[in-house]
Amino acid sequence: MNQQLTSALAARAAALREAAGYAVGRSPEVALAQALRATRQVDRRLAFSGENTVIALAGATGSGKSSLLNAISGTQLAFSGVKRPTTTHPLAVVWADNTPDDLLDWMNIPLRHRLAAVDTGASEAALAGLVLLDLPDYDSTELSHRDEMNRLIGLVDAMIWVLDPQKYADNALHSGYLERFREYADVMLVVLNQSDRLSPDDLVAAHEHLRKLLASEGLGKVRVLNASALTGDGIAELRSEIATLVKSKRLAAARLLHDVTAGALALSSDLNRERHRKVSNEQANRLVNAVLVAAGVDQVANAVGQATRIRGGLATGWPLISWIGKLRPDPLKRLHLEALVPAERSDTPELAQRTALQTSDVARAQVHTALRDTADDVSRGLSSGWTKAIRQASLSHEDTLIDELDIAVATADLGTTNSPSWWSFVRVLQWFLIAAALTGLLWLGSGSVLEYFKLAPLPLPQWHGVAIATWLFGGALVAGFLLGLLTSLGVRISAERRTTAAATTLRQAVRQVANQAVLTPVNTELERYARFVAALARAL
Repeated sequence: MNQQLTSALAARAAALREAAGYAVGRSPEVALAQALRATRQVDRRLAFSGENTVIALAGATGSGKSSLLNAISGTQLAFSGVKRPTTTHPLAVVWADNTPDDLLDWMNIPLRHRLAAVDTGASEAALAGLVLLDLPDYDSTELSHRDEMNRLIGLVDAMIWVLDPQKYADNALHSGYLERFREYADVMLVVLNQSDRLSPDDLVAAHEHLRKLLASEGLGKVRVLNASALTGDGIAELRSEIATLVKSKRLAAARLLHDVTAGALALSSDLNRERHRKVSNEQANRLVNAVLVAAGVDQVANAVGQATRIRGGLATGWPLISWIGKLRPDPLKRLHLEALVPAERSDTPELAQRTALQTSDVARAQVHTALRDTADDVSRGLSSGWTKAIRQASLSHEDTLIDELDIAVATADLGTTNSPSWWSFVRVLQWFLIAAALTGLLWLGSGSVLEYFKLAPLPLPQWHGVAIATWLFGGALVAGFLLGLLTSLGVRISAERRTTAAATTLRQAVRQVANQAVLTPVNTELERYARFVAALARAL
C-alpha cells in the first residue's frame, strides 16, 4: 500500500474519529454511524497486509461474472447454475505465495483458492497480490445473497461491475449502485460482458450508449471495457487494467480515503460558516440582569441600606429618643440574612438556603426566557442536534438555579457586621453629653436637697446672667439633639454607600452563579462545536 497515501489516510481517519466523538448525541445517528463505520474499516484494513489488493466482480444474475473470473484466472473455479446462472456464495481467487487468511477471515469469505506459481507462470507476476472476488448477484431472489453482496462491496478495494449487454441500462443497477458510488469512480471498472452476443455495430452502439449513461450519472471517468469470457475477446485488456490497479499499490488506501470522505460529508450537514462562537458580553449581560431580578439583588441591597440607617440611628442618635428605632424591624433579619456571619457562610454553604427571599413566578419565567434566548442567539444557524445540545446546556442547572442564587446571596459578605468607627466615637460623645446634662440637672436640684439636710447650698456661678448649671443642662440637651441631626446625614451617606457596595457584591456573586450554571456550560458546548468543525475539516 502506498506509504504516503497510507499516512494521509490514517491522519484523516483519526480526524474523522475525533469529529464523530464530538458529534455524539448531536449529529444524526445515520451520519454518525457511517462516519464511525469508515474509521473502523480503516483501522481493520490497515491492520492487514498492504501487499494485497482486493477487487470484486459484481453484477446481475446471468451477467457472466463467474465465467469472467474463470477467464481471468485461467481456471474453472467458479461455477454457475445451468437453468438460472447465479452466484450464491462469494469466492476468492488469490495470486500470492501465501493466502491472506486474516484478511479473508475479516471479510468472512470461506471459499478461497490460491494460484501457486506453478499454476500461474511468469506471465501472472503482474497480478501478484491480487485477491479477486466473485460476489453474489445484486438482483438475487434470495435476500441473504443480496445482503452479502452489499456487505462485501463496502469492504473491497475496487469494483468491477459486470454488465449484461441486453440489461446494461437496468435501473436497479444504476440508481441502486452505480450512482451511489460515483465518488469511487477512480477505483471502479465497468465491463460490458458477453460481447460475442452482439454484432460489431450493435456492440459499438451499446458501448457508446453505456458511456453516455454513466457520464450522466457522474461516472464519466470510469473505464468501460468490452469482453467475452466465451471467445476471450477483451480478457487480455481487462487483465492489463487489473494489473495496473494492482501495481499502483494504492487501491486500498484510495478506496478507504473515499470512505473517510463520505463519512465526513455525512457529518458536514452540521457545518456552519460561523465556527468560532461565544456568548457575547451583551448576551451575558441580558442573562445576568434577568438572574439579578430572580435573586432579589435590589431587594437585598435596599435592605442593607435600611438596616444601616436603623442601626446608625441607634448608634449615633440622641439616646433619649433614638431608642424608638428599636421598635422598627431589622430588614436583614427579616430576610434571614444575619443568621450567619460571613466566615460561617463561606465555610458552610449547605446552611445557606436560609434567606426569606421569595422568587416570583414572573421572575422564574423571565429567567427561563433569558436562558432560552441566550441559547437561541448563540446557536442560530446550527443544525437541530447542536442547537438542542446548546439549549440543554443552558438549561442544565435551571432546576437548581434559584437555590444556587439563594446560596450566593446568603453567603455574600454584605459588610453589615462591622460598624463605621465614627459611630463609636459619636456614641461616646452622646453619652458624655447625657452625663453633662445630668450633671447640670443635679447641680440645679442640689440646693433643695442640701437645704432639707440643713447643709450649705452649692455655689451657682453664672455666665451672662444664667447659671452655669443651667448652661450645662440645656447646652448638653441641645448639643446632643443637634449632634443627632448632624450624624443622621452621615448615617444616610453610609447607608447609600453600603447599598451600592452590597449591590456590587451581590451582582458579582450572581454573575459567578450565572457563569458557572449557564455561561460556562454553553461556552463549553460551543467550544465542542468548534473542535468538531476543525476535526471535520481535517478529515475532509
